[in-house]
Amino acid sequence: MLKLLIADDEYIVNESIKFIIDKYVDFVEVVGCAKSGREAIEMALDLKPDVIFMDIRMPGINGIDAIRQIRDVDKDTKFVIITAYEYFEYAKEAVNLDVFEYLLKPLNKQKVIKVLNDLNRVISMKKKAIQRELILKEKINKILPILEGQFINSQLFNSGIINDLQFYEEIFNTKLKNGYVIMGLIEDFSSSLKEENLKNSLKKQKFFNVFSLELKSITNCLVGQPLLDRIVAYIPCDTDKNSYKIRNDSIEIATKIIDKIRKNVDVNCKIGLGRNYSIENFLKSYNEAYMATSVPSKDTIIHFEDIVLSINKQESYPLKNEKRLIQNIMVGDINGAIEVFEEIFLWITINYKEDIDKIKSSLLELLIVLQRSIPFEIRKKDFSDKTLVINILKNNDIRNIKINYINHLKNIIQSVKQSRKQELDGLISKAIKYIENNYDKNISLDDVAKEINMSYHYFSKFFKDSIGKNFVDYLTELRIEKSKEMLRSSSMSIKEISYKVGYSDPNYFSKIFKKATGMRPTDYRINFVS
Repeated sequence: MLKLLIADDEYIVNESIKFIIDKYVDFVEVVGCAKSGREAIEMALDLKPDVIFMDIRMPGINGIDAIRQIRDVDKDTKFVIITAYEYFEYAKEAVNLDVFEYLLKPLNKQKVIKVLNDLNRVISMKKKAIQRELILKEKINKILPILEGQFINSQLFNSGIINDLQFYEEIFNTKLKNGYVIMGLIEDFSSSLKEENLKNSLKKQKFFNVFSLELKSITNCLVGQPLLDRIVAYIPCDTDKNSYKIRNDSIEIATKIIDKIRKNVDVNCKIGLGRNYSIENFLKSYNEAYMATSVPSKDTIIHFEDIVLSINKQESYPLKNEKRLIQNIMVGDINGAIEVFEEIFLWITINYKEDIDKIKSSLLELLIVLQRSIPFEIRKKDFSDKTLVINILKNNDIRNIKINYINHLKNIIQSVKQSRKQELDGLISKAIKYIENNYDKNISLDDVAKEINMSYHYFSKFFKDSIGKNFVDYLTELRIEKSKEMLRSSSMSIKEISYKVGYSDPNYFSKIFKKATGMRPTDYRINFVS
């Protein structure tokens, strides 16, 4: 339905147009009739009609000036000039105002109907075009985040191969040839957010949303799809800016994001910033941002260049950490091993930050050291060393290499613990067998420890942890059970039975038996026989 405003100071003209519309046109609604130019302007601003029939000659502000003022506010309204023949030349001034049509007085019914039909067709087509444009824009807005994630992933996993950069630049309407990576990390993800429940999932999603929305409100950028505990974004940069300016700008952006997160999300987080590079070195900036978030620090915003300044570089490789790593592996301490590896990894990535091949080489050397330090019986098992080596050689994503390396360490430690358990299970079986074969003798804890080649003190703890009771209690219970069998199945004297189960003093045996069973050996035999 078209909304029509009629602006003419002649009552008969207004009524004629309304009559024609009421009788012959069903798609037009007359929303008002103005009798002066000023009134036409006021009603147009208030009613927002689709079409205005405007008389040229009206009291006060004439029709041409009224059109100009309405046009300044609303450029979409269509105008049809109404004029007497003698003013037609004057009406031609309206050409520059993009007037749709002219109607001469007295009005012709067919002409009015034709003009309205033409207007309806043009306005309907425009509305449909606007609707299509809105639908298209909505679809584009839905697909843009997917394309942004696609672009970020292509840079992370395609090893610097740039495909269709021009396509992405056209889609995002921005130059992407230079820029840097900003990374938001949920710092306590490994603990409080590790158990995925609804509350933590919502908290994590809110963190990603706030990070993304705030970053986009501050600067032009591309935001990737959230990863497990972090979100990665690429901020295109003007090549004319110097690195110091870019660095300070990036920290300022990160500060605004952190402030927004603190106000809206209850989560500990860090923001890491890489340096500005050409798009071919996207992965380098990403790795730098990742390293920045990996540095143990109370700072929530860390730029990679500040790591280099704040870390006191060691002159030589920290060999003592290798020894600590091996020790933690051999005792089955997963958390301790990962903590030491993190220190070694950080040293390597900081000192060889510009050389990914050197980083890979150092990690492979560490793998060889670990292989040589692990006992042969454990090492001969398949730890998928080849898989890790291939991953290191083919992958340029430092974060991915680190994750795979840590998983590899966990597998090694798990195998060490399993092998150690099997070994200890064998030792405890051997100890129990020795006790069962020698319970009738005056054996001690030290005798059993020597039998399995274990120290006295370590065996004492090992035996109790494995069996659930100490050596003396276990031996006493075994002897009492054996004596019960003899009391029930033989006619041996109490004294003989005492000797048979390892007690040289029958009175002491009777005392121990009563303490364990609540009755003397003779009473036990009587009760069993009866």
